[in-house]
Amino acid sequence: MTHEEITQHLSRIIDNIAQINSTVGTADYESFARNEQAKETVYEYLQEIGQAARELYNNSEKARELPVDTLMAFRNARYNQEAEIDHHSIYSLVTGQLQEIADEIKNSELYKNSWN
Repeated sequence: MTHEEITQHLSRIIDNIAQINSTVGTADYESFARNEQAKETVYEYLQEIGQAARELYNNSEKARELPVDTLMAFRNARYNQEAEIDHHSIYSLVTGQLQEIADEIKNSELYKNSWN
């Protein structure tokens, strides 16, 4: 995987996390759980994050130093409106850990060096 491809995947992950944050905004859990469009959008972004993370994990030793293994699991995220699973774990992830991961990627030498 070229350095440019790594940068593209990392940027996509960061951008998708920003889009998730924008979609959820300051909504509390109850508001999020009632908003079908927001949930569907969040799950779509999570799938994209998971796919980008998988590409990085499978093709870049350096990227494995980042939490891409954690993000890979999201490639199988599916929003099923009929099943109405408990979305609390996704909400907790989105409002906490996901931004921490984005910050870790932004502060990594791999990402910083891509812009030099």
